[in-house]
Amino acid sequence: METLYFNELCHKMKEIWYQMPTSYEGYIKRYDKKKDKALKDLNKIIKKDLQTIKIDSETIDQEVVDCLVKAVKGFAVSIIGMSATSVETIFKEEHFKHSEAFMKRAKELDPSLNREGLFQALRNVWTMHSMQLYLDKPVELTDSVFAYSMLYPLTDNYLDDPTISVQIKTEFNKRFRMKIKTGDGVPETEAEAKIFKMIDLIEGDWNRERYPKVYESLMGILDGQQLSLHQQGLECLYDQDLLSITFYKGGTSVLTDAYLIAGELTTSQENFSFYYGVILQLADDLQDIESDLKANHITMMNAQVKLGYLDSMIHKYLNFIDHFFDEFYATDTENQKALQELSSESIQLLIFEATMKSKRFISSQLFKTVKQGSHFSPKAYKSVERDFDKQLHLILEAY
Repeated sequence: METLYFNELCHKMKEIWYQMPTSYEGYIKRYDKKKDKALKDLNKIIKKDLQTIKIDSETIDQEVVDCLVKAVKGFAVSIIGMSATSVETIFKEEHFKHSEAFMKRAKELDPSLNREGLFQALRNVWTMHSMQLYLDKPVELTDSVFAYSMLYPLTDNYLDDPTISVQIKTEFNKRFRMKIKTGDGVPETEAEAKIFKMIDLIEGDWNRERYPKVYESLMGILDGQQLSLHQQGLECLYDQDLLSITFYKGGTSVLTDAYLIAGELTTSQENFSFYYGVILQLADDLQDIESDLKANHITMMNAQVKLGYLDSMIHKYLNFIDHFFDEFYATDTENQKALQELSSESIQLLIFEATMKSKRFISSQLFKTVKQGSHFSPKAYKSVERDFDKQLHLILEAY
């Protein structure tokens, strides 16, 4: 493999990680059983309103939409504790409309796209919309936002297809790499043509000569995917540098989001984006410990469970997150201030979900502490999460 494009950024974040202590003093008690009731009440409103809303936008009852948005905003302020200003900044009606427009466009491109693939792509759209806010860009569904988000399910579906041989997939990867690097390439299948078309859409937004970092970041994604292959079936933990693989793969994912939104980034914006991607990758690995172990996919997190409880790793991770918000998260604009609140709450929720899934890998004391630091009890949250997932899947299937 050629020299990795963003090795220097990866090295910088690793140095920060090494400096983080393995004990954590920042736990805050946030649980209140009244919040469980408020969560269940909100869930009832969401279920009722989602069942009322029709997929055809011409038949949507605007009053129902307004009621739903109002309920979510009120909950975020009164229960989660976000500021009203931040909530108004983030939860705007046009942001929801972009999600609907994306889903319709995605199904037009690939009618066979299943709900898991659609949701995977939609989550990246949401990440890119938040990055648009952070970078003070209009929140909109650009061709680049659409194309990059669709690359995830399109390439996954192709590479996971058991009817396609390893040799054919290897040759595709070579052509795809050349397509990203130079813009040239002739697709050999219909599936490949859809994937190549996404690069064409990106080129329509970002001229190669003027914005080379856009394409370097896309190459970085391919490098990260290639590196992650070394995590599969690892027999000796010393055979691969799991920290570097994890940081590079995670960091380049959000860094690419940022470059596809802005074209060019300052050093501080690069640092922020890469660091944020690392945090999200570690959260994913923490959530996927069980499934990764079953698949024999070795990560920093499930490698740690072979040595004992995850407590020290989680403490280090929480210090790493606090350092990110203290030193790397800019709050110069109202958008950035609002996003800092949302990001902090979102990451806390990801960690709560992950520790609930991985209860047997942490000490009883840490489990109790994390529970007290959550707004909701595990029982209430799991119940509502199941309901919401059902409703979301019904909506995704309707497109």
